[in-house]
Amino acid sequence: MVEAYEIDVLREPRLIAADPHYAGKSLEEALHELQEEFKCVLVAGGRPCIFLDAASTCSIYPTRPNECVAMQAGEQQCQTSRKAEGLSPLATVGS
Repeated sequence: MVEAYEIDVLREPRLIAADPHYAGKSLEEALHELQEEFKCVLVAGGRPCIFLDAASTCSIYPTRPNECVAMQAGEQQCQTSRKAEGLSPLATVGS
């Protein structure tokens, strides 16, 4: 599950395209909901992230959400996500 918040959307406006709730809304409308209604953009959760390309590489890596920045390669959430996508496990951080 990857959630994006106002700061993430300000940095990468394309994030709103990942959540069907925001489909068709302008950036301003999405930011209003994020700011005033304390909502988030669901980037991935029960479905593959739309920002992964055919090689499973992040297409928005430099501007990815803070939750993605905080995820360490090889940690449990990483391994679970990789398994769900049929990818081989990574060595854990520090291994």
